[in-house]
Order: sequence, then C-alpha cells, then structure tokens
Amino acid sequence: MTILREVTDFLGEKRQTDVLELLRSPTLAWERSDLLGRTTSGRMWQLATSGMHRMPEMVRLSTLMASVVYEEIHRSLPELLPEPESLVPQVFPVRMEGNSDEPPTQWAHKDGAGGRHPIVTSLYYAQVDHAVGGTLVLHDDSGTECARVHPTADHLIIISGNQIHSVEPLTAGDRITIVTNFYEA
Repeated sequence: MTILREVTDFLGEKRQTDVLELLRSPTLAWERSDLLGRTTSGRMWQLATSGMHRMPEMVRLSTLMASVVYEEIHRSLPELLPEPESLVPQVFPVRMEGNSDEPPTQWAHKDGAGGRHPIVTSLYYAQVDHAVGGTLVLHDDSGTECARVHPTADHLIIISGNQIHSVEPLTAGDRITIVTNFYEA
C-alpha cells in the first residue's frame, strides 16, 4: 500500500487562513501528545480533552475538513467511500514544534479507535514553517519503508485507513497537520 492521492494547493490561501485562525482560538487547550498516551514523543501537541472537539471552533473545523476531504475522495476515488450518511468522520489537529533536543516524532502505527481502523485517513498540512525533518513515512505490513512525503503547506495526502505510517523527527520549524479519518457508521 502507498499513497492513494496527493493534492497540492488543496484549500487555497483563503480557506487555509480560515482553518489556521480557528486553530489559534484562545479557547482551545493543547496538551503534549505523549502525555495523552499517543504514539509520539517530543514537542507534539493535540487538543487536551475530547470536550475540546465540541467547541464551536472545532465543530466548524471538523465540518469543513470532513466535507472537503470527502468531496476530494469521492471525486477522485469514488469507489473508496460509501455515501456520507454511512460514515463517521474523525477530525483532529496535531501541532509539532521542531526542537533538536526534544524533536517531535511519531512511531509507526495505524490510525484507529476502539480496535477499528478507518476506511481512509487523510493528512492535511495546514501550516509548515521552516521544517527540518518531520517527513511522513509509509511502511508495508513488514515494516519496510514504501513511500516518503516531506510536508508542504496546503498539501493533502490520502492513504488507506490501515496503512502503517510514521513521522520522522522534526528538528526545526513548526507544522500543523489536520488528520481526517472516515469510519463506517
């Protein structure tokens, strides 16, 4: 398995700016991902509690991202997803702050919740500033590397929901990624 689809200039400047403004809201509280029990180490951040996903900013972000990512998948890979009413989208942002002493990284894993894997996973690079490292690496089932994607802003990557992937250490720069997973309802 590898990348199913890549889209550059996915949201365009206006929508990309709107997304970043939503994520800068002072009402959102961020927590280090490793303290939340995620497959990460270093200076990587996610929303502190599940309650944060019910905040108006996150509801707007989730609605926007789930709809535009679904539209892209349905347009370019129509056989991949059923109709929207048969899906449960999961949208969550991940902030990485590059640091050579404590670089954020994500170990090889498959996305999932409650023992289930999504049908499809997308990674949208909303912001990438002076990134050194932080490359997305896709692995086959034996763990062998099969593809690499260096993050660039306004870039969407679509992979199978059971694709093993990791993120190499980000030693400098910053990036914000928005993950959208689609599960069967």
